[in-house]
Amino acid sequence: METTENVSEFITIVIPVLNREATIERTLASVDAQSLRPAEVIIVDNGSTDSTYSIVDKWVASRTYASILKEPKPGACAARNRGLELVKTPYVMFFDSDDEMLPHHVRDFEDAASRTRADIIGRTILTEFSNGTRKHLWFSARTPMFRHLFNSTLSTQRIIVKTELVRRVGGWNETLPGWNDFELGVRLLQTSPKMYHLFGKPSVITYQTPGSITGTSFSEHPERWEKSLAVIREEIAPRLRPLVDARTMVLAARYAAEGATEHARRLYDEVMSRTPHKRRMAFIYRHNLIFGHGTWVLVRLLFPIICS
Repeated sequence: METTENVSEFITIVIPVLNREATIERTLASVDAQSLRPAEVIIVDNGSTDSTYSIVDKWVASRTYASILKEPKPGACAARNRGLELVKTPYVMFFDSDDEMLPHHVRDFEDAASRTRADIIGRTILTEFSNGTRKHLWFSARTPMFRHLFNSTLSTQRIIVKTELVRRVGGWNETLPGWNDFELGVRLLQTSPKMYHLFGKPSVITYQTPGSITGTSFSEHPERWEKSLAVIREEIAPRLRPLVDARTMVLAARYAAEGATEHARRLYDEVMSRTPHKRRMAFIYRHNLIFGHGTWVLVRLLFPIICS
């Protein structure tokens, strides 16, 4: 019989699903493997046409703390908002249906939440590429807006957030087709939240494959990323807009590196037409095109006051 010592007091997990029959069992198995069971698991099916719903429904049937519901409005953001409505715990953990949490994941965040009561708690995670190699995706609570804009430190898998805070900023933007956690992170950070860096071994593995939620190519769906950047530029404090323009130049360089020169030139010209920092933006573009990484360090050198 399960005891209350093995159940989280603070954390509910919300998982949106859409045609994930190939990955959802791995994600659910990783929930089962937790050394501390989440208070609740809310799974929101977003219109699956494969066996995803039946797989999840069978899993939910034998777990009193889990539920599945349907959200007909398309988009992961609509599904997450539907799940958010039902969260009763102080913190919410949004998790993707093609990722995996290691057994200490919920317990580590629970311990941090009980000690700190921080608004946002985050940690470094691992991403695995299709060739089997892995890379750390680093979290940082220092200069949080700058690090988020260039390292996506508030990506869904790296954090838990106070439920009330997510609701207060308006939840997930359902008009965005991609980088929606990137945009939500900006709105969260503009509230000047109390942040806590949870150190220790990474407790999440994300999988970067052509079928993953994030995908492997920027130029295949440029509208996903560009719309989010445009929204962020409008809602962010004006003094920080040069950082958004710099991040847009990084995206343009990624297009060029993937051979999508037309997309790259269009986005490059768009930034150059509005920025007063033309030489710096051109330098940022060239640096990322040549080196492919580490451009955030250059941006910090070029805009030290804004980045601080």
